Amino acid sequence: DTAPTGHTLRLLNFPTVLEKGLGKLMSLKGAMGGMMGQVSRMLGGGGDENMADQVLGKMEGMLDIVKKINEQFKDPGLTTFVCVCIPEFLSLYETERLVQELAKYEIDTHNVVINQVIFPDIVGASKLLEARVRMQSKYLEQFYDLYEDFHIVKLPLLEEEVRGVDVLKAF
Repeated sequence: DTAPTGHTLRLLNFPTVLEKGLGKLMSLKGAMGGMMGQVSRMLGGGGDENMADQVLGKMEGMLDIVKKINEQFKDPGLTTFVCVCIPEFLSLYETERLVQELAKYEIDTHNVVINQVIFPDIVGASKLLEARVRMQSKYLEQFYDLYEDFHIVKLPLLEEEVRGVDVLKAF
């Protein structure tokens, strides 16, 4: 479960940004070698070249970890993203934006859960529910058109939230 789309995309992009930044710092390692000693002395480190090597060593170690995280994100056997949305315009728009961005990051996403669907058989005589079913039908059709090769699951609008393990199992 993640935050709204914009926050999620920034989170997923963070390892790539960090990898690029650390890569640039490591490429400057040779040029900055002597400068690290000077900076170390300015910060009260006594100009110990060994300290500069330790800092650069930690950066290299961090870069290795970030590269592994990126590899895991891009491995569909380890990571897949399930988009959860509702059948309304803004949610459809945000889902499409998310799917496009995930494709750029090479993160697998072939599942969409459409939540809060009102099925026609429960409408009865309610004009409001009838209108909502018509509106949702339009967006459901667009979801199926956009994601024809995705696994799409529709879940009904319920009277109460599904909260807790026991309620989830009963659902």
